[in-house]
Amino acid sequence: MSTNTDTKTIQPTGSFRAIPVAVPENLTNIRVILFEPREPGNIGSVARVVKGMGLSQLYLVNPVPFRDVDAAWYMAHGAKDILENCHVVPELKDALEGIQYLVGTTHRRRDVRLPQPVPAREAAETIATISQDKQVALLFGREDFGLSTDQISLCQLTASVPMATKNPSLNLAQAVQIFAYEVFTASLNEYPLSEIDYAEVNALEEFYERVTRLLDKVEVTPYNEDWETYLKSLRRVFSRAPLEARDIATLDMIFSTTFRYIERLEKKVEDST
Repeated sequence: MSTNTDTKTIQPTGSFRAIPVAVPENLTNIRVILFEPREPGNIGSVARVVKGMGLSQLYLVNPVPFRDVDAAWYMAHGAKDILENCHVVPELKDALEGIQYLVGTTHRRRDVRLPQPVPAREAAETIATISQDKQVALLFGREDFGLSTDQISLCQLTASVPMATKNPSLNLAQAVQIFAYEVFTASLNEYPLSEIDYAEVNALEEFYERVTRLLDKVEVTPYNEDWETYLKSLRRVFSRAPLEARDIATLDMIFSTTFRYIERLEKKVEDST
């Protein structure tokens, strides 16, 4: 990694900033996703953060009504265009459309079968690298609950803000501000293009669903019939190396062929009885 002097940037116009900095172009490939935000003021504040840190993609999953709430627009001062043009979707999978790398944010350590969080600054370098030519998303949970275990399991990486207190807690907009700032400053450096053609997050989930159906078809029985733990372990196995689109296609061919073979055997048994 080296200081970037030649990388593509978006030049600002009419700036009043104390330290003028060209906006790195890779920031257009980064999406901020808020899952079920409950406070209109927080939504407006996040829109302001998105605009201030050179980002442009804001997705809201099943948010509280905010379009006609004054607090949302007041807190979005200077970023009303972001608030007006944000994408409101009913389900998380809709917000993940086209995303190849998902980073979940959390302040808690999780099940050992899930990826453990890294510091926000470390995650920002990963995001800055991958977003040079791929779509990356930062996922933030509800103000009261954060992200669920199921949502964390969707992520290739989880990250947290190191804090001095034993009970760390940040306002939603504060958390987005810290991550967005770290991503912005990391993006000022120069990174090589990633050679990995990451499979889209939604494609990975569809793949895991097909694996689960196949396991059910061949009557695999996990220890103590604990399917939840078993599937977490299975995800951990596949996550040891990034899965590319071609990897999914190869594995799908194996699983679909196996599935069809089992169905043919079942039909033979049925016809013989």
